[in-house]
Amino acid sequence: PQRRQFCGLPENYPEAAFDDDHLCSFCRSYDNYKDRVAEYFKTPADLKALLESGRSRATGKYDCLVLLSGGKDSTYAVAKVQEMGFRVLAFTLDNGYISAEAIENAKKVVQQLGVDHVIGTTPAMNEIFVDSLQRHCNVCDGCFKTIYTLSTQIALKEQIPFIVTGLSRGQFFETRLTEELFTSDRIDTEKIDQIILNARKAYHQVDDAVKQLLDTKAFEDEATFEKVQYVDFYRYTDVHLNEMLAFLKERINWQRPSDTGRSTNCLINQAGIFVHKKELGYSNYAYPYSWDVRIGHKNRDEALEEINEALDVPTVQRILDEIGYTQQQRELEAKEKKLVGYYTTTDTVDEEALEKHLRQSLPAYMLPSQLIRLEQLPLTANGKVDFDQLPLPDNVKKLADTPYVAPRDEFEELVHETWKEVLVVEKVGVNDNFMSIGGDSLSGIRIISRLNEELELELPVMAIFQQPTIAQLAQFVAETIQRLLAEMDE
Repeated sequence: PQRRQFCGLPENYPEAAFDDDHLCSFCRSYDNYKDRVAEYFKTPADLKALLESGRSRATGKYDCLVLLSGGKDSTYAVAKVQEMGFRVLAFTLDNGYISAEAIENAKKVVQQLGVDHVIGTTPAMNEIFVDSLQRHCNVCDGCFKTIYTLSTQIALKEQIPFIVTGLSRGQFFETRLTEELFTSDRIDTEKIDQIILNARKAYHQVDDAVKQLLDTKAFEDEATFEKVQYVDFYRYTDVHLNEMLAFLKERINWQRPSDTGRSTNCLINQAGIFVHKKELGYSNYAYPYSWDVRIGHKNRDEALEEINEALDVPTVQRILDEIGYTQQQRELEAKEKKLVGYYTTTDTVDEEALEKHLRQSLPAYMLPSQLIRLEQLPLTANGKVDFDQLPLPDNVKKLADTPYVAPRDEFEELVHETWKEVLVVEKVGVNDNFMSIGGDSLSGIRIISRLNEELELELPVMAIFQQPTIAQLAQFVAETIQRLLAEMDE
């Protein structure tokens, strides 16, 4: 059987590679470190002990706040934490587009379980959605950050020491558990936890719509991350989809919302999926769901059934207009993005024939808007294509509007190559800003982890956010090495 079929990841996923046996590169890599990953995960008994340890700090009415969307994962988490005997406050974000059935699910759940419930809102939600679509081609990133922001405010006010999330294990691999964290034969879970915590701190400092429009002052105080600890329920609970659904049906008669599609509890998520597919050619659920399959929480058919939901395009267009992501904006963004094809030949080529051939061979979203003929492809010393030396197409907007400056020394060259590999960018200058060219907390972890392994250092993840250009980060690396050598001489 083909392993690509096993995980369900599409062949056009940009960071995936497939060998002659159609083996997905993520499956292939995971086989090499999955035993070490197992050491990161814990048991329900560990979760119970952790939550009990916070009772001395839980001076209010609650031991923990559990994020509840009304979906299966978060509902299961609320029920199980309450079953352990903890005083739970459930928090639901009404983002203006949450399914009416999901809201009813949440209300029914808390009533049956006997837990208190808060439904949060913000008038800034539409602006946050638009910002998230522009930055990430989905609405989920902005929504998740809003949930964390509002729930943290409540936890601080009510003196609740833990916020329990219902992120799936597939989402862990999507957002934090990179292969680079598991290169060592001996896994230091405390070190991994600290790296992830530092990435979370940096995540809340990104100057996006959430930071601009909501009260995020709490995240500027280091003490906040000591007063409120984020706990991922599914780090401590390993449950297959069928087992979860059976429990929910028997325990609280949970019903899957019928008005949103299977992958979400929000009507607006159709818009996010639509934009993502249109801009990138695949669903934004493809990667985390492939991990759910890879680690055995779903089979391929179950994952694809959730991903391949039919989109109501007229409804999507109406929602995009309602939130202010207008047709004019969408057309402008489309014009700014160009897919360019480079080819080499010693013969005369009829470009119309070449374009016809490409239209017959490639889906529409992969058709280049411009073809550029070269005598030969520029290569690096290692024989790979040197993307930096490829000629720019006409009227292309350079990354972050920053004049291109090539690496000037060995440290800048090392950081430059690491950025290109992790961020999957073809051309990046030493003065381009990490966040402006698509960087996030996950890619920050990957870049710093690779540099630490290459140089045998212990650079903090925060370094890439505090030194956000290749030039600045390379200088920080050089200064760190100089300082360590000086300490050795002493």
